[in-house]
Amino acid sequence: MTFFLLRKFLHKSTFVDGKRASKLIESTFNIRIRKDERGKPYIIGEEKFINWSHTERFLVVAISTIGNIGIDAEHLIIPYEESLYGWILHEQEKTKLKAGTLFSEIWTRKEAILKYTGEGIHENMCELNSYALDYNISSFTYNNLSMSVCYEDCSDVLKLYTSAQ
Repeated sequence: MTFFLLRKFLHKSTFVDGKRASKLIESTFNIRIRKDERGKPYIIGEEKFINWSHTERFLVVAISTIGNIGIDAEHLIIPYEESLYGWILHEQEKTKLKAGTLFSEIWTRKEAILKYTGEGIHENMCELNSYALDYNISSFTYNNLSMSVCYEDCSDVLKLYTSAQ
């Protein structure tokens, strides 16, 4: 089963960065997290898989007891500029963008896959078509965020839990 904790940080003094996110997750779930040689997080001493993403004001955490997981969250509206982002999109993704799919959906799908595989962002991202792969991906919007999660097993139930600070 997969759980998401979406946390909204209301005050600038509590905005989250990567290091702060890790510490907050450890204290919230009473777990210890480390990263493997590629930077993919894992929970020490447990048969659970974890991944997270954050913006300045939001932290999204995905935990799965079934298998590997990757998640990404971005602001819903990201202005697309070919000169900045053209190098990351596959031709089919560019076609979807022209047909009205939001860039944030395409980006979060792609990054969720890369976090799932542990590859991370790299220079050959245009070769990765996030709509034509054999990955289980769910994309959705919540509170002006675009989110995508890539998960191992379709029997994994997606649940969204929210809390505010």
